[in-house]
Amino acid sequence: MNTALRQFGHWLAMLSLRTQLLMVAVGLCLAGLLITVPVSLEQQRRQTEAESIAAASGLAMLVAHVASGPAVEGDMASLDAALQEFVALPGVRAIDVVGPGGRTLLRIAHRADGTVFTLRPRNEAPARPPTDDHRIAGDHLNAYASLLAANRGSAVQRVDFSRFPSEGWIDVDFSFAERTAAARQAWLTAASATLMLVFLSLVLFTLFLRRTIQPIRALAGYASSLARTPGETLVLRWGSKEVRELGRALNWSSHELARRIDETQQRLSRMHAILDTAADAIIGVDAKGSIVSANPAAERMFGRELTALQGSLVGTLLPDMDGARLRQAMADGMLILSTQSRVGRLEIEAMRHEGTRFPVEVLLGEIPDDREIRYTLIVRDLTDMKLAEEYLTLYGRVLDCTPNGISVSNARRYPQPIVHVNPAFTRITGYAAHEILGRDASLLEGPLTDRDDIALLERTVRSGGEIKLTLHNYRKDGSLFHNKLSVSPVRDANGEITHYINVIEDVTAQIEVKQRLIERTARLNATFDLSPDGFAVFDTSGELIASNPAFRTLVGEVPHWCSLQRFDAWFSELCEDPQSYRPVMASLNDTTKQTLVLVRPTRRVLERVIRRNLGGSGETFLYFRDVTHQFEVDRMKSEFLATAAHELRTPLASILGFTELMLHRKYSEERQKDLLQTVHRQGSLLNNLIQELLDLSRIEARQGKDFRIVPTRLDSIVQAAVQGITHQELGREVTLGELPEVQVMADASKIEQALTNLLSNAFKYSPHGGEVSLDVQRIEHDGEQQIVIAVRDHGIGMTPEQLARAFERFYRADASGNIPGTGLGLNLVKEIAEIHGGGVELTSEPGVGTTASLRLKLAHAIADGGEALPA
Repeated sequence: MNTALRQFGHWLAMLSLRTQLLMVAVGLCLAGLLITVPVSLEQQRRQTEAESIAAASGLAMLVAHVASGPAVEGDMASLDAALQEFVALPGVRAIDVVGPGGRTLLRIAHRADGTVFTLRPRNEAPARPPTDDHRIAGDHLNAYASLLAANRGSAVQRVDFSRFPSEGWIDVDFSFAERTAAARQAWLTAASATLMLVFLSLVLFTLFLRRTIQPIRALAGYASSLARTPGETLVLRWGSKEVRELGRALNWSSHELARRIDETQQRLSRMHAILDTAADAIIGVDAKGSIVSANPAAERMFGRELTALQGSLVGTLLPDMDGARLRQAMADGMLILSTQSRVGRLEIEAMRHEGTRFPVEVLLGEIPDDREIRYTLIVRDLTDMKLAEEYLTLYGRVLDCTPNGISVSNARRYPQPIVHVNPAFTRITGYAAHEILGRDASLLEGPLTDRDDIALLERTVRSGGEIKLTLHNYRKDGSLFHNKLSVSPVRDANGEITHYINVIEDVTAQIEVKQRLIERTARLNATFDLSPDGFAVFDTSGELIASNPAFRTLVGEVPHWCSLQRFDAWFSELCEDPQSYRPVMASLNDTTKQTLVLVRPTRRVLERVIRRNLGGSGETFLYFRDVTHQFEVDRMKSEFLATAAHELRTPLASILGFTELMLHRKYSEERQKDLLQTVHRQGSLLNNLIQELLDLSRIEARQGKDFRIVPTRLDSIVQAAVQGITHQELGREVTLGELPEVQVMADASKIEQALTNLLSNAFKYSPHGGEVSLDVQRIEHDGEQQIVIAVRDHGIGMTPEQLARAFERFYRADASGNIPGTGLGLNLVKEIAEIHGGGVELTSEPGVGTTASLRLKLAHAIADGGEALPA
C-alpha cells in the first residue's frame, strides 16, 4: 500500500502544475458530487416524505373532522359523499373510517384503473389501533387521526392513541410516489444544471489555469535557464502580484547571479593568472603523498610536464617526502592563532627530471575539508639565493678592492650617519673608518663647497631620487679635491628608503685637463662657427661628422647621413657642370684651389681646398670660400669697361668726325648748322652718359649718405616730375590718377629723378604714341603700409628674357639704336628705390605695354583717418 502511494505520488509529482491543479479540481468536483448527490437525494427523499406525512396527517385530520358527524350519526351515505372529494385529491389511494372497537365502517379506494369504489366491510376482524400518527411502507403511507376529535370541540386533534379503540380513527392511505418522482425530476434538473455549472467552472478554471500557469511556466523556464544565461531579463506581460514579484525577484537574482559569476570568474581568472605566473611551484598533494595538481612553475622548475606530474608521488620531486613526513612537518609547523591552522617550513633538496639536485624551501599548508587535496606545497628554488649569498660575499670583496670610495649612510636616522666605508674611501679622504663612522658627509665640506649643490643634493635625497654631481670637498689634511659624487637610494620590500649608497671619485686631475680642453674647444668652435668660410669634416671611415653654419648657408641643408660618396653625388648635382666636379678622394693630393660653380640653392662660385689630418685621427677637412662677389665684380668690371668704352666712343667718334669735316671743308651756313646740331646732340648724349655714370658712382660710393630722406608730400613730387616731362607739342601727355594727400619718406629730388626716368622710358618705348598713365595706390608690404607709384605705357613691351636683364647697366631692350638712351636709367632707379627702403618692379608683355611700379614707405606720422599727415 505504501509502495503504491509512493509510486502514485512520484507519478503525480512528474506532472505539470496545470495538470495537477486540474486533477485536484476534477477530484474535488467528483468528491463533491459523490458526497452531495446521495446526501441531496436523501434530503430530497426525506423532504418529500416529510411533506407527504404532513399532507397525509393534515388530510387525515381534515377527514376526521368532516367524517366525525356522519360517522357518529351512522349516516354512511353522507359519509361516503363527504369522503368522495377527499379520495379525488392527488396521492390519496384510500380512506378507511374505523369506528370504536376497531370495526371498519367505510372504505373508499381507487381501483387499478383509477375508478373509485366504496366498500362497507362486514364480518371483518377488528383492526388493531395504530400506535403512531402515521406508518410508511415504501412510497406510500398511512396517516391516522382520531375520529371523534371534532366532538371534543378542538380544531386540532390531539394525538392520544389510547383513545383510538374507544373513539375510532381515520386511516388515510396516501401515496407520494408522484411527489417522489416529481422531486426526483426536479433534483435531476438541478443536478444537471449543477453538473453543467461544474463543467463550465472546470472549463473556466482550465482557461484561468492556462492564463495563470503561462507566466509561472515562463518563470520556471527562466529560472531553469538562469545557470546557462545569467544576466537575462524576463518581461511578464500578465500575471498576479505574487507572480510579478517573483519575476522581479528572479530578474534581480539573474543580474545578481551574473554579477557574482562575473566576479567569481574574475577572481578565478586572477587566481589562475597568479598561479600560472607565480615564480614558485605550487603543488597539491593528497593524504597519501600523491600529486593531484601543479602550476606551470612546477613544470618549469622540475622539468616535467604537468600531465606526468599528476598522479606521481611527491617523493619523486622531493626525495624522502611522503605522507608520514608531510604529517610530521605539519605537526612541527607554526600555529597561526587567527585561523588555528599550522604552516610548515622545510629547507631540503629537490630533484629535477634529469636527476640534478638543487636546494629548495618548502612551505606546507593543510586543507582538512578538501576530499582530493590534503596538503599544499609552495616550493621555492633557493639556487639563485644561494648564488646571491656567494655573490654578496664576492661583491663585498670587490667593493673593498674598488678604487672608488664607497660609503653607506643610514636613511632612517638624521642626519644620515655613515655606517660603512670601504678602504678606498679612507684613502681618498684621509679619514680612517673609526673617524668617519657615525658622522655624516658634511665632514668633507669646506669654504669652496657650493651651497647650491649641497641644497640640490639635500632636495634630491629628501625626494628619494638619484643624483650625480661634482663637489669641492676637503680631505682630512685640508687639501681640496674634486669629488665626483653619485648617490643612489636602497629601498626595502615596502619601497621605503633604508640606506643611501655614496660613491666618491677623485677627479681633480681629470677636471683640470677637461677644463683646458673645454677652453681650447670653445675657441676652436667659436672660430669654426663664426668663420664666413664653409667647413665640412669627415671622419676616418668617410662619414660627415661636422659642418659649420657658413657651409650650410652656402650649399643649403646637408643630408642627415652623409658619406664621402654620397656627399660627392649630392654636391655634384648642385654644380653647373656635374661632369667637371672632382670627387674628394680623387683630389686629396691636389694642393691647388678648385673653383666650383653652383646653381643650387643659389648661383655661387666657390673655391674648394681639401686637407687630410694624417697626424691625428685621419679626418678629412673640406674648406669652401665664397668668391661669387669677387667673380661677379671681375665680370661686371670687364663688361662695364667694354660697354662704357663702346657707349663713350660712339658719340665721341661722331663729334670728332663732324668737327674734322668742318675744319677741312667749307660748307654752306645751313649745312654747317646741321653739322653743328649733330655735334651738339652727340655732345649732349655724351654729357648725359657721363652724368648718369657719375650719379651711379656717387650713389654707390656714398651708399645714400648724401640723401636727405624726410617726410614729403607725395603729390608735390609726382606733379613736379610730370610737369618736367610733359611737352604738348611733342605729344607728351601723362594721364594722372587721383593723388592721395599722404607723406612718404623720400629725398624729393631723387624720387623726382627716378619718376622722370620711368616716364621718359614710357614715352621712348611708345614710338607710335599711346597713353602714358600714372596711378598711386596704397599696399601692405612685409607688415607695413607703403605707396606704389605705377607708370604704365602701351608701347612695344618686353619679352621675359628682356625683363630678366632690364636692370643691368647699359642693357637696352632696343638693340637697333633707334631709341635714344644709355641703358643706365633703370639701374639708377633701382639704386634710388633701394636706398629709400623700397623697390621697383617691372611687368610687361610684348606688343601690349609695360608697367613700372616704384614702391616707397609711408611717413610714420599717421592721422586719425589712417593716412599720413600732409606736409
